[in-house]
Amino acid sequence: MELNEFHFMVGQTIMYCQLIEHDVKRIYAAMKAGDYYENLITIEKLSLGQTLQKLKELDFSSDSHYISAKDYNFLNQMTKKRNHWCHQTYQNFLYNPEFLQSKEYTDECRKLKRDNELLYNVYNVLEETRIQALKDFNR
Repeated sequence: MELNEFHFMVGQTIMYCQLIEHDVKRIYAAMKAGDYYENLITIEKLSLGQTLQKLKELDFSSDSHYISAKDYNFLNQMTKKRNHWCHQTYQNFLYNPEFLQSKEYTDECRKLKRDNELLYNVYNVLEETRIQALKDFNR
C-alpha cells in the first residue's frame, strides 16, 4: 500500500470510530426516558466505554435488545483499535528508514485494511440501529 493511501485509510478509520461513538450516544439518548436532548447532554462528555456501559444497562433492562452482548463486547474493544490508529501505528514503522519495505509496515497495512472494513460495517449497522431507535421512541 502506498503511504498516501495508508494516511487516507487511517483518517477514514478514525472517522468511522467517531461516527460509531456519535451513534452510540444518540441511541442511548433515544432509549432513555425523558427529554432526548437533555439525555444527550448528560452523556456528551462521557467516554465511549462509559456510554456503552450505560447503554448496555438500559438496553438489557428489557427482553428485546437493540445491540447484542457480542456486539457490546466488540464496541468495548473498539476503543483499543481507535487508540492504536490514533497513537501507535506510525510509531510501529516510521523510524525505520526503509519502512515501506518493512514487515512492520506490511503488518500495519494488513491490520488497517481489516479494521477499516470491520469498523465501516459496524458503523453501518449502528446507523440503522440509531435510526430505528429514534423511530421506536418517537424522537
